[in-house]
Amino acid sequence: MRNNRYERLSFNKIFLAYFITSSIFVLFLGYFYFTQQKMFIIQKTGMNMHTYMMKLYESNFAYKKSGFSYETTKNAFVDRKIPQKINSLYVKSFHKGILIKVRSEIIDDKIKNIKLWTIFIQIILITLFGLISWMLAKNALKPMIEAVSYLDRFTKDLIHDLNTPISSILINTKMLKKDSSELMIKKIDRIEQSAKNIISLYDNLEILLDEDNLRKEEFNLSIPLNQIIETYQSIYPQIIFNFDNKEILISSNKDAIKRIIDNIISNSCKYSNNTKAIIDINYKNNTLTIQDNGKGIKYPKKIFQRNYKENDKGYGIGMHIVHRLCSELEIKIDIKSDENMGTRILLDL
Repeated sequence: MRNNRYERLSFNKIFLAYFITSSIFVLFLGYFYFTQQKMFIIQKTGMNMHTYMMKLYESNFAYKKSGFSYETTKNAFVDRKIPQKINSLYVKSFHKGILIKVRSEIIDDKIKNIKLWTIFIQIILITLFGLISWMLAKNALKPMIEAVSYLDRFTKDLIHDLNTPISSILINTKMLKKDSSELMIKKIDRIEQSAKNIISLYDNLEILLDEDNLRKEEFNLSIPLNQIIETYQSIYPQIIFNFDNKEILISSNKDAIKRIIDNIISNSCKYSNNTKAIIDINYKNNTLTIQDNGKGIKYPKKIFQRNYKENDKGYGIGMHIVHRLCSELEIKIDIKSDENMGTRILLDL
């Protein structure tokens, strides 16, 4: 079984469904068996008491039996079907004011042995059912794992094959610009931007398919941050980026962190103020803050939902991927936004 979080989650759910159901069944049967056996022991004791009483009459009250005793009383309570435990004795009244007594340890020891035996059998059965549940869950998941594995390989191959035509498009658009009119250059720019959007999707999908193998390493966060800022500065020259270029050493997965920050800054740029757009990036007390003065988000709590978007820009998966990667890397993410005021995202690294 692949060490995939979602596969483990599915396996655990199926296993627990089988295991808990069978365990409840075993515990119920054990309890039912124990109560029946306990009642049987007490009823048998009642019969032994009756036999003891009969032999007392026959022997003119000279008969003796270990653990049994009697007393005569004028205030004997009404006969009962089974003996009753009173302090350290089980007692049962018979006619003519005869009260038969049995030391409680004689009966309690038998009940205790039945209880221990029942618990022992329950442990064995629950362990056995646990093993059966594990095997059933594994076999139930096997077809799904094979299908997901096949789909994974197919998707990775497809994404890998996309890289070649996209690179070709970008190379050819640059060549076309050299001998094109201003109007044609604008059209080529739109083609080039669309190709870059596909590259961004390609990068998101690539890191997403590798999220099970996100190895951590120590690196200077300022280096990928400057690369991202430089890229978006060339695309959005009207935006002012404020970043104190200092060494920021962190331990995490470099590619995943770069993808997280790239998606966040990409959103900040897309929804920025067209006239005085500013994006502030700060690092303090292990927290990276990315703040813009753009349009803001109407429903900040929904921003991490897959396919959620508040207008026609974007594809609605960038912030969903941010949330998934942060969860995988155990990075706490907090978002605060006001409409027409801007958005602030904090990453606790």
